[in-house]
Amino acid sequence: MKRILLITFSSLLLSFTIGDSKSEYTLPRAAYSICTNDLDLDGDLDIVVGHNYNSQTEWSGLSIIKNTDEGYFIFEDSNYFFGWQPSVQSINLNNLTLPEIIAKKEDPVLETEYISIIYDNDFSNSIDYNLNTYEGVGIIKYGDIDGNNYNDLIVASNSGQFWGILYNDGTSNFSSPQYYNVTDYYPSDLACTDLNNDGRDDVVIVGQKTEVYFSYENGFQLLTLETNSFKGSVSISDFDNNGTKDIVASLRLYPYDYTLIKFYKNLGNNNVIAFDSVIFQPLCDGKFQVSDFNNDSLPDLLFHPSNHENLLILFNQGNFKFTDSVFIPTTNFGEASRYSNCADFDGNGYNDIVTIRYLHAPIPNLNILFNDGNGIFFEDPITNIHASNLQDGSQALNLNCFPNPMKRETTFEIDIKKTAHVELTVYNQQGRPITKLIKNQLEGGIHKIKWDGVDQDNHICNPGPYFAYLTVNGKFNQVIKLIII
Repeated sequence: MKRILLITFSSLLLSFTIGDSKSEYTLPRAAYSICTNDLDLDGDLDIVVGHNYNSQTEWSGLSIIKNTDEGYFIFEDSNYFFGWQPSVQSINLNNLTLPEIIAKKEDPVLETEYISIIYDNDFSNSIDYNLNTYEGVGIIKYGDIDGNNYNDLIVASNSGQFWGILYNDGTSNFSSPQYYNVTDYYPSDLACTDLNNDGRDDVVIVGQKTEVYFSYENGFQLLTLETNSFKGSVSISDFDNNGTKDIVASLRLYPYDYTLIKFYKNLGNNNVIAFDSVIFQPLCDGKFQVSDFNNDSLPDLLFHPSNHENLLILFNQGNFKFTDSVFIPTTNFGEASRYSNCADFDGNGYNDIVTIRYLHAPIPNLNILFNDGNGIFFEDPITNIHASNLQDGSQALNLNCFPNPMKRETTFEIDIKKTAHVELTVYNQQGRPITKLIKNQLEGGIHKIKWDGVDQDNHICNPGPYFAYLTVNGKFNQVIKLIII
């Protein structure tokens, strides 16, 4: 694969653009998709941006933006791929330590599309996997469909009306795609997770329909949830915090200035029902993000208003109830649609927001907003956990863990003054809960809790950074960053 650095585009390379603010950056034009991961395993999250083909620069591909320390970024590298990057991803796909980057490639002569995987964060070590189609595969996600503890690739084509899976054997080998046609609608998005706790991830696809494909060894069991409205985006999370993962999809009520979100409640045992809806103003773009912004263990919703003037958060109040729209101001350099990713970039334990401005938007075209832990955002990194954020601190004197970094086991030590209800939960760097180590009433004194480095499904966690959150009597108290090596 030919590697092309953006040497000729020096005027477009990453830079600060507003005074001393660290929130606005300039990338090559035609940004189209974004993901985050600790690409070099140095303990902080880096950013990968996928670009569409740009006639001005005659370039399309990936940009790598490295987190140098606690939320400060520099342009590191780039790689050329002909075509578009609709859904760049980064995840570990094999037994090795470093994560992979999942991109897309097209060959217009052969009329073929490929999934290109950059292994171990090394652009010289990439393999192209033929998708055996030229129908415009625009959706790429990942999940363990066959339950072998390796992430498979799940793709979908809107124009081709199909979705499919490339199965991963864990040794840098993927099967040829196995495709499944859908009828009477065009897929607009998909999500993937284990909905029935059987160790195999299931697939949810939306468009005019909302369909769940439960994965089994002998095939898929289809559950159609809804057929009467077009959904543009879908995500899966435990919205009512009851231990089962629910589904949420978004609808743009165009030409009216409203957005509707539809919830599907997971009752367990392959029983998912259309449950509740929330309607709000204004009209928002199709894609949304799910993240806990105010550290109450409830996933919130981030939207992008179609007027492009700001971001919008609906804070989860429990039982599928949400606050009114809370607007997050952003600098507007000209109208352009936005797409975001949520993760902790400055290492303070709270999920921040990185946003790209689509396609041929004026530059700067990447924006980072840093979270203070209460869902309030700033333009500069917040690298310390402020005392004002430590609620009910009289109940817990200290939280420690040793060893840290850990290989296979670490011990948490909680020192509390008097009897209290204590929860200790480990999250990954994307802000998703990995395992809950304790949820119980504890007497005053010192308590030691061991963790063997496995998640709630008894899978060994990959090397990298994790966060242990302590809540006392239902209020956030302290967070520890730990590293698995």
